[in-house]
Amino acid sequence: MRKAFGVQGCPATVIIDRKGRMVGRAGGGDGDWTSDAARALARSLLGARMASGPAPARKRQARKSVHLMTAVAPNDTKLNEILDEAAAALKAGDEVKILFDAQSVGALRMNAQKTPLQDAPFTDAQRRAAARRLGVPQSAAPRNQLDYIQLLAKAGAKVLVNENAVHAFGLADDEIHPIAKRVSVEDMERIVDDSDACLNYSRE
Repeated sequence: MRKAFGVQGCPATVIIDRKGRMVGRAGGGDGDWTSDAARALARSLLGARMASGPAPARKRQARKSVHLMTAVAPNDTKLNEILDEAAAALKAGDEVKILFDAQSVGALRMNAQKTPLQDAPFTDAQRRAAARRLGVPQSAAPRNQLDYIQLLAKAGAKVLVNENAVHAFGLADDEIHPIAKRVSVEDMERIVDDSDACLNYSRE
């Protein structure tokens, strides 16, 4: 549980989506799962429509995060699907934060002005699909994962990197791509805990 979902202690609550991915986590076991916010989260995960009736006066912006915890495989299908979901969340007006943590910080390491995220180019089909999701012309479609993340950032996503992990892996601050803002491990944990939904990227 600790490796798969980042659970630090028990009791803990973990929310799993239809694809078996963790999208929410909370410490303790006393959450109010009958609240309007919890019901809205469950409906969104199940793809259910809201019941008919008067619309709420104001919809709170959902806080969603993408948590990268292991080394990133360039053009990995799993990560691309998570980035697709981040694009959809931004389009829906949600707040999105992309978190590079633990071994994933190596994906941001600059080597001759290039990162590992740029090592495997997208196919034409991937570029067309990403352009549609992002609402950009084909000429501006992302060429690789770094491009995709940069376009998500341009659309409003925040890209953050765990500064503790950067130093733990012997990397200097100027080796990390400038798209990522440095945050402490405590701030990153707080962001994950405060997220309404968290998509984790990890590889065995």
